[in-house]
Amino acid sequence: MLESTFDWSAGMKGSFTWADYLVFVGMLVASMAIGIFYAIKSRNKANDEFLLGSRSLSCFPVSMSLLASYTSAVLILGGPSEAYYHGVQWWVTCTRSIAFLLSAVIFMPFFYELKLTSVYEYLELRYASRWIRCMAGGMFVIQTLLYQAVVIYAPALALASVTDFPLWVSVIAVGVIASLYTAFGGMKTVVWTDVLQLFILILGLIAVIIKGLIGMGSFQRVWEISVQHDRAGPQIFTYGYDLMERHTVANIVISTIVRTLYRYSCTQTAVQRYVSMKSLTHAYMSIFMMIPVTILLISLTMITGLVIFATYEGCDPLAAGLITKKDQILPFYVMDRLSSVPCLPGLFVACIFSGALSTVSSGVNSQAAVTWEDAFANIPRFAKLTSTRQALFTKFLALGYGFLAVGLAFLAGNLGGVLQAAIAVTSSVAGPLLAVFIMALFMPFTNSKGACSALVVGTAVALTFSFGATILGITPEILPTSTDACPANLTIPLPSDTHPVRVSDLRYPQKIFGLSYTQLGPLGLVVGLVVGVLVSFLTGKSGGRRVERSMIHPWVRWSLPDPADVTARTKANSYDNKMSTNF
Repeated sequence: MLESTFDWSAGMKGSFTWADYLVFVGMLVASMAIGIFYAIKSRNKANDEFLLGSRSLSCFPVSMSLLASYTSAVLILGGPSEAYYHGVQWWVTCTRSIAFLLSAVIFMPFFYELKLTSVYEYLELRYASRWIRCMAGGMFVIQTLLYQAVVIYAPALALASVTDFPLWVSVIAVGVIASLYTAFGGMKTVVWTDVLQLFILILGLIAVIIKGLIGMGSFQRVWEISVQHDRAGPQIFTYGYDLMERHTVANIVISTIVRTLYRYSCTQTAVQRYVSMKSLTHAYMSIFMMIPVTILLISLTMITGLVIFATYEGCDPLAAGLITKKDQILPFYVMDRLSSVPCLPGLFVACIFSGALSTVSSGVNSQAAVTWEDAFANIPRFAKLTSTRQALFTKFLALGYGFLAVGLAFLAGNLGGVLQAAIAVTSSVAGPLLAVFIMALFMPFTNSKGACSALVVGTAVALTFSFGATILGITPEILPTSTDACPANLTIPLPSDTHPVRVSDLRYPQKIFGLSYTQLGPLGLVVGLVVGVLVSFLTGKSGGRRVERSMIHPWVRWSLPDPADVTARTKANSYDNKMSTNF
């Protein structure tokens, strides 16, 4: 173990210098400046400008914005801790590139041609039911709010635990600033600030890796230590499909494809960006450009985790009691090892906040779009407002959602269960919502009753498994760590008397709640599809209602009758074309 900068045994915390604060504040000021610029440029314009950027955006900024929207601080903190305590098997999530290609070929062109502001309006048009539109849109808004609370609170807590950066400052700064610049400038602000924040995020990870490798001597040494302790190398990969195993290659691949396909194919956040682009070619390119960047990001988080593990090979901060949660390992490492480099802690904090800002800003813009289009735009009093007043009202919606996310983040700090509930909801809703869109696009015989049932039952089943594991207290096993090389003056806490609950310790029926968290999305998808199809058959399928060909995916339109043939048959059998036989 390399020598630490601070005497952590005395309760010291890393401190920020004026240079660190300058870097951090500079990032916030730059984000606000972009918002103010577009607020001035697009003043007195309608909702089309605020929500869709007048459909004039190009592929590069939208591609980076799409990626930044789901590359939150949760990934920046969770990726390295996953590699440190569980190994780099999670690296196979790079297979999400398959889902990107599927989204580009199957879903994106269809929704781009519809030119809808809210993707959930499609469900109403397809099923002639406002219920399914409101249910899907409402679940998206709630899911996004809870996820935003996690994104705001988790990095703030991690930073506050190992630095002198106040928790409340972190929470308010992320939520309020992201809400303000989004409300000021709209979609163009969100897109271009996402580009800036994604660049800072990548730069921060690279800086941490380079400084860490200099301290360790070489990447080869880091890799050798990681292989020796089963953090890396071919021996760590578990093959086969095991529902109860936390991570296997098959589990991760299936889960990643389902989750990514949902995120980039049928969420408001993604579709809203697709339809904001100037051409279909730009929309295609925006998806293809994400593939190399997402592989880079995942790789950077995994390498960061290995570098940190090699650094603390003989003195694990979690086992030594220096941190209380494994997700605090990256902030601890930065303040412990890298604070001697001017501006590097500030760059790291800017990196963490960039991930949170991009997610919150994208979320509040999409929530405002869904709420306006799916709720208020259909109320005569609001529909009669001038275009400028409609845009102003939508901006206040975005601002309100941002402030609500801040409030939920503080609530999450007082009620720890909220965090677990938020994570459960975000992973459990993805599968059923994807099932509903697959039914609508590819199964013309399904109806609104089947779609609503799929959404409700699929989400309920996935949440039951998620909360069941939480109630039972099932915790994932971490790989062995050591405290043999810790300083002599460091008091190592005694092992806990309570043993964590493992899946292998449970018996049926409790053991079924040991389902891997990676399978919540696939479970919701399968249950949603089965329930949706069965209910549709039991309730008369489409009920004789003619399904518009434009509402069905081009790949299956052959299964619908040709409108010209229907018209011809109707005309041939009409009264005017028949000779009366009554006389």
